[in-house]
Amino acid sequence: MLAAILQALFKFVLRLGVIFGLTFMVACTIFVIYCIIRGDIKINIIRNEIEKENK
Repeated sequence: MLAAILQALFKFVLRLGVIFGLTFMVACTIFVIYCIIRGDIKINIIRNEIEKENK
């Protein structure tokens, strides 16, 4: 009886954790994309001297 209750509880906690994890991941991805579009995050590519000489 106790093992069945623990198994059901474990499944519930695992599913809840997966749902919260996926939701958090999607929310963070949307937030980063939003910040990049607004210009709050800028991505600079640093080139080395050899690449600059070739251009």
